Amino acid sequence: MTRLLPLGFLLSALLATPAAATSVRSLGIRELTAGAGLVFEGRVLASEVREGRRGGLRTCLRFEVLEVVKGTPVASPLELCFAGGTRGSRTLRVEGMRLPQPGEHGIYFVAPSEEGERVHPLLGWDQGRFRVREGPEPVVTSASGDPVLALEPAAEGFATGPGGGVARGARLGAPGASGLSPAAFKARVRELLAEPAR
Repeated sequence: MTRLLPLGFLLSALLATPAAATSVRSLGIRELTAGAGLVFEGRVLASEVREGRRGGLRTCLRFEVLEVVKGTPVASPLELCFAGGTRGSRTLRVEGMRLPQPGEHGIYFVAPSEEGERVHPLLGWDQGRFRVREGPEPVVTSASGDPVLALEPAAEGFATGPGGGVARGARLGAPGASGLSPAAFKARVRELLAEPAR
């Protein structure tokens, strides 16, 4: 006799497998920009782990919204919740997920709103997360810290497999190199949004 398993159990089982790390589709910078429901510059204020509506753990981050680049204005602080976390003796870990930490300053591409809880609210996971390296001359970097030199849709090429954490067409420099300022990065995103769809 076949037994049907509850949806929550199946979701937990899928999230616990290493395959979850390789299931994020590679996005081009044009697709990332066009597909985001919200793009904003902000800073992570705090993190809290709580129960999700279906019983799994969720790590909810509160962001101070500094500027909305795409989408309708949102209230600050803005809350975005990610699957997983540790609460008491319980831990739920999603393979391949790296969360922004309190104090992080960045530009975030949020996936369009949908009913239900998302595993990761940023479009393309780390592909939708650009950090700001602060200093006398702030620089936008990838989620892993490599400076973004340019956003070039012409250099997107073809997807060769799962996303590696950086949207195709985001040209990166060596760690510590100078790159786009937050103002230049946001201006380039607005230019891409204004270009006709292809």
